[in-house]
Amino acid sequence: MVALPAEFEQFHWMIDMVQHVDVGLVVLDRDFNIHVWNGFMTHHSGKQAHEVMGKTVFEVFPEIPQEWFKAKTRPVFELGCRSFLIWRQRPYLFKCRNVRPITQPAPFMYQNVTLNPMTSPKGQVDYLFMAVEDATAEALAEGHLP
Repeated sequence: MVALPAEFEQFHWMIDMVQHVDVGLVVLDRDFNIHVWNGFMTHHSGKQAHEVMGKTVFEVFPEIPQEWFKAKTRPVFELGCRSFLIWRQRPYLFKCRNVRPITQPAPFMYQNVTLNPMTSPKGQVDYLFMAVEDATAEALAEGHLP
């Protein structure tokens, strides 16, 4: 067996983690085009990466209010700081099915979303990545049944 360079092996691990972590990871550019769509997002949204890549998030999810979402991303792109979308303010960003209908009886997945800046080596923020967490159990525990 040929030994792989440590950097290559670590890169492979990173890709594997991105695809299998129990958090949705989505990368958008300033025009809101999708550049990364991990396995969590595929599993929960039912939309494959090849179906969404290169399209705007608004094309793929027309239920997202454009002006509201753009306002939420402004601090990320302009100031390089995080922005947060919590289920108590808006139940979800991406309308995804609830994958635990027996133990968590909800018609959709409640979500917490963190919008994170991605800084280039020159210090510019041309991309952001979203971390999408399933908050359905928390919402139901607080009595937010639809």
